[in-house]
Amino acid sequence: MTLSPLPPVGHWSGFVSRLKVCPTRNRPAVDRRALSTNEEASLGMEETATIDCRLCGGSCKRVFSQTILQKYKVAYWRCDACWSLQTDAAWWLDEAYATNLSCLDTGAAQRNVTNLAVCFFIAKLYNLKNVIDFGGGDGLLCRFLRDYGLNCFVKDKYANPTYAQGFTEPDFQDPDLVIAFEVLEHFANPARDLDGLFSLHPRVLFASTGIYTNEQGDWWYLTPETGQHVFFYSRKALDLIADKYGYGLLANGDFILFVRPDLMSNAKSAMTRLIIKRLVIRVLRSLIVFLPAPHAWNDHLLQRQKCRPVHPAG
Repeated sequence: MTLSPLPPVGHWSGFVSRLKVCPTRNRPAVDRRALSTNEEASLGMEETATIDCRLCGGSCKRVFSQTILQKYKVAYWRCDACWSLQTDAAWWLDEAYATNLSCLDTGAAQRNVTNLAVCFFIAKLYNLKNVIDFGGGDGLLCRFLRDYGLNCFVKDKYANPTYAQGFTEPDFQDPDLVIAFEVLEHFANPARDLDGLFSLHPRVLFASTGIYTNEQGDWWYLTPETGQHVFFYSRKALDLIADKYGYGLLANGDFILFVRPDLMSNAKSAMTRLIIKRLVIRVLRSLIVFLPAPHAWNDHLLQRQKCRPVHPAG
């Protein structure tokens, strides 16, 4: 498969914007907001209707509906081919991202500590240095990773990098590691958006997302109140993604690693599976806080150097 060329270092901002474009300008001709059941049926949305999967192109059947953002009636569809779940075409994302962090995401801070510990030890295992934190929000994880010596830069169209100011434009061409924690479920067009991520040719792509196993409308991970989760991947879908892009797949719980085949060995695969086990993660979280993090001061000096005024010659 031919992948699009990697953008020049100075053009990452435009590249990320293309990755996470909201599909509002491609809304269907009929606006289905707050439609009644009878109105949906009149538009051909009855229970037997099908749509094409936005990941694999397979046929999807409607399984249930939810009220998005407490006002828009939206159908959820299960793909017969990759077994994933997806909403109607997500035309409401501009409104959903009026604020970056949902009020329901009370686990964000603790998740950053967990992700720091897991990322640090995975990076050591695979000798990874240059990192892109895609969809990294306010940059807290990016800041943590830099503190511990990883050359991390954050990218997020919908957030300001409060904790990683000055570290949004990578100083490298090829990332060793791309991380996308709690990001994949936000992809309105996962086939296109995953093409973008894998076109970076990382040695490892490390993600997390809730894995769909045929849950129904009461699944907590849907979070229809926020309107931000619009695609839910099955394990079969993850296998298809790994095969499409030529990566090996290692997964446990919500953690997913796509690893280049030349990096994989039986020993590293076993160590990776151990690192992402829930009980081991608790130990790693406790361990990471005892390790020195001297690079915060190094970045402070770097930022001061950038802020010094430039005096004209003469």
